[in-house]
Amino acid sequence: MKLLIVSNLFPPEVQGGYEILCAQVTDELRFRGHDVHVLTTVGANTPARTWVHRRLRLTAPFPEPVKRSRLRSLRVHRENAAITRELISAVRPDQIFIWSQLRLTLGCAEAAEGSGIPVAYTFNDDHPAGFLPRRANGTLRSALGAGLDRIFSSLTLSARRLNRTTCISATLKSVLLEKGLAISQSKVIYQGIPIERFPPALDRPLSPTLRILYAGQLHEYKGVHTLLEAAAMISRERTLAFELSVAGDGPSAYKARLKDLAALVGAPVRFLGRVPHQDLPALYRAHDIFVFPSIWREPFGLTHLEAMASGTPVVSTTEGGPGEFLEDNHNAITFPAGDAEALARALLRFANDNRLSRSLARNARQMVETRFTLGRYVTDLEVFLEESRS
Repeated sequence: MKLLIVSNLFPPEVQGGYEILCAQVTDELRFRGHDVHVLTTVGANTPARTWVHRRLRLTAPFPEPVKRSRLRSLRVHRENAAITRELISAVRPDQIFIWSQLRLTLGCAEAAEGSGIPVAYTFNDDHPAGFLPRRANGTLRSALGAGLDRIFSSLTLSARRLNRTTCISATLKSVLLEKGLAISQSKVIYQGIPIERFPPALDRPLSPTLRILYAGQLHEYKGVHTLLEAAAMISRERTLAFELSVAGDGPSAYKARLKDLAALVGAPVRFLGRVPHQDLPALYRAHDIFVFPSIWREPFGLTHLEAMASGTPVVSTTEGGPGEFLEDNHNAITFPAGDAEALARALLRFANDNRLSRSLARNARQMVETRFTLGRYVTDLEVFLEESRS
């Protein structure tokens, strides 16, 4: 199959796990013999590859805030549509597979659908809802917004065909349906990880000083403040020696809040910043527990799977996608979102039960091996793409 993948970002331009996964899927498809081209945005000091075409434009660079301007969006939309049409003509793909369009506009999708070539979409988060046309709700402002969206209809999903889509979890599909996307036939395909990159360290004893890890983006909805609040509670009890590592980056205001909370923890708290993805396997194995305290409906949970594959037990909320594979007391310990006391109790319980730690680690690794490998994910995508061409 000759495949054109369209993505707003592609490594080494990375904001989160989705871009890394896109590259992993692309590499695996190419390894399987597919002729894959990637159309993405211009990056700084990116390596030259004949099959990665860095020509698209964003409406605003990441992570700068977006200033809503329909005229600017329309200009970027038209530029990206023209670039996409040109590349489609040059590559002549059998199939076009569109990933995230966040800050990309729908220009690529417009050109793809207009080409007559089969087009499929994968939804990895709820950003497509941002392209829905606004509805008037009785206020003058909403009426004006709805009117402008009718005038600039090409910037909305009203003209797009979404009959060939996949969502990365049932949760995400439900969220998008609730927000108004007509994707009732969307196929849920769970993501996977390259498990060979995460060799497990199973049956290891807990460290005398419990090593706790969070890895992910530092945004309020990720709930990292809940972890620091729980750590402060544990340190006040003086019943557990521990140290906490926080890997990731985010807005300066939230990072400042986290550092203020860390000052109240009577134990070492290390802020590691953004850790390169290739260094994460060793980071997981260097810790006794991976904590994921998110307070919103996560689309899925790749970091959970990476920690589980590495043999590092997981303590997590079950908001969103992670709740579709986490089983309390079987492959993880779970706690209610935003409940620092419950998290503190979970960590104390974990620290006092080495047998539980080993059982969770073994069960979690087995689950990833059987259900959530990158190979299984790519195979399911191949089937989905073949079906989308019929």
